[in-house]
Amino acid sequence: MPDARTDADPLTGGELAAFVAAVEAGSVHGAADTLLLTQSAVTKRLQALERRIDGRLLERGRFGVRPTDLGRSVYPAAKGALQALGEVAGVIERSRAGGGMDLRLSASHTIGEYLVPGWLAAFRVHRPEIHPQLEIVNSPGALDAVREQRSDIAFVEGLDPLDGLEAVSVARDDLAVVVSAEHPWARRRAVALGDLRNEPYLTREAASGTRAVTTAVLAEAGVELAPSLQATSLQSVKRALAGGGFTLISRLTVEAEQRDGTLVALPVRGLDLTRELRAVRRRRPAPNGAARAFWRWLHEHID
Repeated sequence: MPDARTDADPLTGGELAAFVAAVEAGSVHGAADTLLLTQSAVTKRLQALERRIDGRLLERGRFGVRPTDLGRSVYPAAKGALQALGEVAGVIERSRAGGGMDLRLSASHTIGEYLVPGWLAAFRVHRPEIHPQLEIVNSPGALDAVREQRSDIAFVEGLDPLDGLEAVSVARDDLAVVVSAEHPWARRRAVALGDLRNEPYLTREAASGTRAVTTAVLAEAGVELAPSLQATSLQSVKRALAGGGFTLISRLTVEAEQRDGTLVALPVRGLDLTRELRAVRRRRPAPNGAARAFWRWLHEHID
């Protein structure tokens, strides 16, 4: 005969989510971060779940939390139940959208032109009913679009503050000195930091995420460069290299030119020019179904 308490008061998705997140994070704090809740809210959900089943699911101590024997038995079924609830939510989202949903994206130039298109192609195989709309601007413009709710998710590469936004790293990128194949530096393996002061510096506009990162790294090394040319178009900067000088841009952006033998990318000796590329979204208001689906996909498929 079914237990009357369980029949009258079934398990809830919120409580199961708190339990699964706590097991996977190994702490209530980590579970709270995962679920975007306070530690107090997660603790209350865990306590309610243990009262409901009349058993201890987690051991608590200096180590954080870890599942009891009962918790280890319950965890696989709880994880599966949450996945099933996610599938139900997906069916509801697709039904409400009438078979299609809009996904509004904004991205800074490097990541938007060289990485996001490939990710979207892979995502459309997974969710063909979602219709992405991609706007390519500089990093501050991409963040403004998210904050002003004109975009659901932004991809940025600069150093702009992300106050009030949720971010996840989606890639690491290497910046390099780029010159024409005819430039004297093209035959070198690397460029000395001091040499940068003696050549014309061609660069993107001041609001460019790439320029912001290179300016910050060079400033830490005690180098400040005065641009000889500034352009809002990356292609304009690359074409201008035919007249001499150098630029500091992502290696991603010159892969085709390097294969063709027209441009050469070089490291700066003793200087770390790697940077993190991030996806960003608002915490409130809650994202729509298409944005939630793409955000989950990024977590699962992008390293």
